[in-house]
Amino acid sequence: MAKKFERLYSFEVPKLRDGENTEQYEVDSSFFHEFENSVLSEGKLDVVATIVKYQRHLDVTFQFNGHVVLNCDRCLEPYDEALDFSQRVVYAYDEDLEFDTDEVVLIDENNPYLYVGKDLYDFLVLQVPLRKVPSPEVHTCPESVLKMLGLVESEEEEVSEVEEEEEIDPRWAALKKLKQKE
Repeated sequence: MAKKFERLYSFEVPKLRDGENTEQYEVDSSFFHEFENSVLSEGKLDVVATIVKYQRHLDVTFQFNGHVVLNCDRCLEPYDEALDFSQRVVYAYDEDLEFDTDEVVLIDENNPYLYVGKDLYDFLVLQVPLRKVPSPEVHTCPESVLKMLGLVESEEEEVSEVEEEEEIDPRWAALKKLKQKE
């Protein structure tokens, strides 16, 4: 990974003042290309990091808002998946500190830069649904694909169902009449 990229997605801890600080990051296709074998390749998100600096740790809340481009599992066509979520991480200098969260990352207090690019990427990948089938408002698969998958009935299938009803065994016809009376 290039040093320029790492600096772009880092913040200088010594320059942060005690209390609340804010950093903003833009995540786009160039961001995803920095990670080898990335699950995501396209998208545009704005990330606002609210950093509360304490003496021995940093409490950071990342707010993500935007979209990523995924491929539909049915037809493999790309579609936009909207993302709007937040993630909290505590970056601590002291491993003995106790926090009310599982998201604690130990950092070296001698390093003036805290690189958060990998954390941003991991949070985004965790938001990708396992089954990528969007709602019809977002993306509609071609009708030929839906027919092939049996999700839409074709006219031929409807005609064959009518023919099957006409060819019912006479022994079962009496039972069918009883069922229809109920």
